[in-house]
Amino acid sequence: MSTAVPSQGPDSRRPVGPVVPARAGIDRAAPRRSRVGLVAQFVLQFVYLWLGPLVGIALLALLVSSGGGAGSGGEGDVIVGPFTTVAFGLSWRRLRVEWNGRPEAWEPFTEGILKKRFARAERKSGWEPGDLPPNGVRRAVASLGLHHYRGLAPTRVEQLAARHGWSVDWAKPRSENDGQLHFFRPMPPPEHLGVPLPYGPVPERGAPWGPMRCRVLLSLLTLVFRPRVRLLELRRSPDAYARHLRGHLARKFRKELACDPRKHYRSGPDGRILRRVGVKPCHFRCAGAAAVLRVAAEEGWTLDPAFPADPRRTVHLCRPDDGRRRTG
Repeated sequence: MSTAVPSQGPDSRRPVGPVVPARAGIDRAAPRRSRVGLVAQFVLQFVYLWLGPLVGIALLALLVSSGGGAGSGGEGDVIVGPFTTVAFGLSWRRLRVEWNGRPEAWEPFTEGILKKRFARAERKSGWEPGDLPPNGVRRAVASLGLHHYRGLAPTRVEQLAARHGWSVDWAKPRSENDGQLHFFRPMPPPEHLGVPLPYGPVPERGAPWGPMRCRVLLSLLTLVFRPRVRLLELRRSPDAYARHLRGHLARKFRKELACDPRKHYRSGPDGRILRRVGVKPCHFRCAGAAAVLRVAAEEGWTLDPAFPADPRRTVHLCRPDDGRRRTG
């Protein structure tokens, strides 16, 4: 009888330790840690924080010199360990909570961490085109390791997350070693206010979507890195920016349309997708973000409703697509 050999590809990596069903044991907290172990970790971490980077550099040099530096590293490799001082570190506050061990001591500690992670995730997660559906309702995600809620049952952590509008993703398995919980929250697209029409009047300088202030000193200092856009900024010519935008956007659109939609996008119920590109402020500074909307409209692209409409930052554009890959 043959024995199946597990795949060794990058997608086959799993958390260290046996994986258990996500809802197994969710009504009870994990066992308390030994106080001797807590004291030892708290004291020894100060030695580790100094020696860890040195050991990591030595291991990196050894790995490179042995020819194993290219394509051999991955999550969980020994070389990563010396640099992950955060996982080993034990703050004074967490030491007191672990020492106490009671749920009433863990709750404010865990909820404080959840609030910070949720706020960061709501700002930064779910924006990748492959995660963002055409309707713009993104899925913000966050996670929490066992060392941040050890004294609480996962069901109690779920209740804490619900206070802030988040849910536990029980479909993802947990490792018995780290007990990591995964959270998600659907985020509706932001409301767009004050966005000018692509072919409407040109906003005046100083208006939200109008030309921005020219930066002479920064343009001169960084001229060697981006000569074309820095010279445009020094010229302060909206017409020159418009010509630059037409060429720049045409190249971005061609590159985007050549991407395989099956690998880069989530489709809607009808199978259609939204092609998405972003335009940085250096490409429209002295012409204004309204110039981007005007040039994009000539090619059938519009402002992406899934992203905040911030004319001082990257302008996000989109165009409906049937989801078929274009060749040639």
